[in-house]
Amino acid sequence: MKLSDYVIQYIKENVADSIFLMSGGGIMHLVDSVGKSDIKSFCCHHEQGAVIAAEGYGRIKNVPGVALVTTGPGGTNAVTGMSGAWLDSIPMLVVAGQVKRADITPRKNGIPIVRQIGFQELNVIDIVKPITKYAVTVENENEIKYYLEKAIYLATHGRPGPVFIEIPLDVQATEIDPDKLKSFTPAELKQKDLDLDNKIMSKVVELLKESKKPLLLVGNGIRLSGGEKILWQVLEKFKINAATAIFTADDLVTREYPYYLGRQGMPGNKAANYAMDNCDLLLIIGERMQLTQTSYDYDKFASQAQKIMVDIDAGEMNKKTIKVDVKINCDAKLFLEELYKQDIKLNRWDVKVSPINPDNYPVDSKCLNVFKFLEQLSEWPEKFDIVTANGMASLAPHQALKISRGQRFLTNAGLGHMGSGLPMAIGVCVADYNKPVICSEGDGSIMLNIQELQTVLHHNLPIKIFIFNNNGYFSIRNTHLNFFKKIFAADPSSGVTLPDFSKIVPAWGLAYERINNDSELSKLKKVMECQGPIVCELMIDSNQPLLEKWSAGMFKE
Repeated sequence: MKLSDYVIQYIKENVADSIFLMSGGGIMHLVDSVGKSDIKSFCCHHEQGAVIAAEGYGRIKNVPGVALVTTGPGGTNAVTGMSGAWLDSIPMLVVAGQVKRADITPRKNGIPIVRQIGFQELNVIDIVKPITKYAVTVENENEIKYYLEKAIYLATHGRPGPVFIEIPLDVQATEIDPDKLKSFTPAELKQKDLDLDNKIMSKVVELLKESKKPLLLVGNGIRLSGGEKILWQVLEKFKINAATAIFTADDLVTREYPYYLGRQGMPGNKAANYAMDNCDLLLIIGERMQLTQTSYDYDKFASQAQKIMVDIDAGEMNKKTIKVDVKINCDAKLFLEELYKQDIKLNRWDVKVSPINPDNYPVDSKCLNVFKFLEQLSEWPEKFDIVTANGMASLAPHQALKISRGQRFLTNAGLGHMGSGLPMAIGVCVADYNKPVICSEGDGSIMLNIQELQTVLHHNLPIKIFIFNNNGYFSIRNTHLNFFKKIFAADPSSGVTLPDFSKIVPAWGLAYERINNDSELSKLKKVMECQGPIVCELMIDSNQPLLEKWSAGMFKE
C-alpha cells in the first residue's frame, strides 16, 4: 500500500470525514491520495484559510480538524492558523510536505549546515514546535502509523491543541505493509494522573456552603472535556449565578438559564462584571483567565473573593495575573461530575441584569445602529451557528447577541487574528453538514482571507456573511485616538482604503445585500431566508459607541 494512501485512509477512519487543503508539488502524492479517497475535501486558496477552516471544523466536532499543506511556504502560511488553535486549545492535525530525504539539509549539533539544499525546503519543524503539542518529520516510512497515532492522542488528551506531521516527498510515495507498521501506546508518555482529591472537593464544598455571594465562571475547557451536559445539570441543581468568559464560552450558558449574568471580561456585560467585582467566592472551571477576563488591573480582580480554579493545565493557575486560593489540576468534566454528587444549599444572591437599550448608543441617522441590528438578529426564529472575526464584528455580537441553548457562537479569543471569521465559518458549515452559518466579519478583517469567498461559492455553502463596514479598522482607530489623539494606518484618510463590496461581491457571483440604516432593517429577512451563500454589508457609523470597557474593581461596592 502506498504510504500517502495509508495516511488519508487513517484520517478518514480515525480522525475526520473532511480535509481542508491547498495543493502543491511537495504534497503531490498526498493530494493524489485525497482525490482517490472518499474523504470530503475542500480546496482553499491560502493555507491560512485551510488551517482556520480546520479549526472551525474541530470546534464543532470536538475532534481534530485536518489541514493538508505543502512544503516550505505552505508550512509558514499555516502558522497563524496553528497559533490560534494552540492558544484556544483546539485539537487540530496539520499534515505538510517536505523535500525528498536526500535533499534535506544535513545538521551539525542540531543546526543546519547551510540554509537550504532542496527547492522550497525549510525547517518548519522548529518554527512550529512552540505552537504545537507535537511536531515531527517522518523519516522512516514504517513509523507512519506510530506518528499518526501519537499525534492524534496528544491533540485530544490533556489540554487539546494542534499537532504537525511533515512527510518528505519520497516517503509519501513509499510502498508499505500496514500489518507490519509500528504502533503507539499511550503508556510510554508516563503522564501524570489527574484524579480529583477527596480533600480538595471537601474544601470546595465547605467554601460554597459558607459563601454569601458565590459566582461560577464558565470556560470552554468544559466543552473540550465533553462536560456541557453535566454543566447544565450542576446549574439546575445548585442554581448558582453564572457568567461565561467572553469570546471563549458564550455558547455554554445561555438565556434559558434564569441565573445567567452574561459575558464577563473587559468588553463584557455590566451584570457579569459587577458580580465579578462583588462576589465573595469565585469558582472558575475550564477558563485560563487571560487578560480579557482579569483586565490589566489584575491585582484588583475579584479582590473580595476566594478563588477556586479548575484547569487541566497547572501552569495557568500559577500566572502572575491571577491569585488562586484553591488550585485544582483536573479535567473539567470530572470535577463537575463530582460537584454534582455533593449536597450543597447555596445562598441565593440576586444580581440585576439589564438588557442593552440601543437608544443609549446613538449613531448618525444615515448609518445602521449595530445594537438595533443585533437586536433583530437575536429574534430570528431559526438559530444558526455564529462565527465572528475580530474588532467590532466580534465585540458587538459578543456584547449584545442573544443566543439559545445548542446554538454555537465561535471566535478565536487568544490570537484574535484578522481574517479568521470567513474561513472558520467554512469549517463550521462543513462540520455541521452544510447547515446555514452566520459569519460576522469586518470590512478590514475580511480582506486578509477574502479569497475564500471562492471556496464558499464553489461548494455553495449557505453562509450568511455580514460585513461590518465601519470605514476601516475600528479597534485600531480607537486605540490611536485614545493614545495619540490622531489616526494613522486605520482608515481611508490615513492610508487604508477598502474595495466597494457592492461591486466586488456580485462580481464573484455571490448574492449581495446592503443595510444602510435602521429604516432598512427589513432587508434582514431576505438575507436570513436566502438558501445559498449571501453577503450583507452593514453600513455602521465609524463612531458607533459600544459598552463601557470594564477594568477590575470598577463596580466594587
